Amino acid sequence: MRKKVQLPKSWLFYITKNIKFYISILASFTIGGIIAAVFAFTLPELSCKELLLYLEDFFRNMKESGADSVAIFRSGILSNLRNFGFLFFFSVMVIGAPFIAVFAAVKGFMHSFTLFFMFRLYGIRAALFFLLGMLPHYLLLIPCYLGVCAFCLRYSVSIIHEKQELKKMILRLLAALAAFFILATMATLLQAYIEPLLIRLISGLYLS
Repeated sequence: MRKKVQLPKSWLFYITKNIKFYISILASFTIGGIIAAVFAFTLPELSCKELLLYLEDFFRNMKESGADSVAIFRSGILSNLRNFGFLFFFSVMVIGAPFIAVFAAVKGFMHSFTLFFMFRLYGIRAALFFLLGMLPHYLLLIPCYLGVCAFCLRYSVSIIHEKQELKKMILRLLAALAAFFILATMATLLQAYIEPLLIRLISGLYLS
């Protein structure tokens, strides 16, 4: 009797199987983005003028001297290390699931506020900044953080029910965090070495 060959399970299978965790993280991220939009469009005019001066200095420096890519890369790596450390800590906590959801909401706020504020200040010109100065690394970074948060949320919930496999589970968690960290590092490379070149080309559009 011929044995059936079991095909390897695809990433789509795992997303479908754990869809509730992905929906929960996406919902938290979206809520953070909505709060960011409210903050950006209701910010007092005085605060807007102060931030506008900061942005003009940023674009002027980019146009004249560019960016320190090494410093940006180092800062991005340290930020990712800190974030992944928090996620690991939350994952192994019995009550860590709510903290992971809050973390996703905070990320949604942080990654959305700049975009919405740019649209408030510059209108349609903000779309060009988003396409060249944010989207390249966001195409990797946002799915990376959504994926790692969903994985950590699933782990935090499962740790209560699968204590007998804790050692195996924690090795799986560390392996997943390492894989996602590599993806986040690739996004940081784009942010540090590619996007500054693109921003420098368009910086004159944002100077009065």
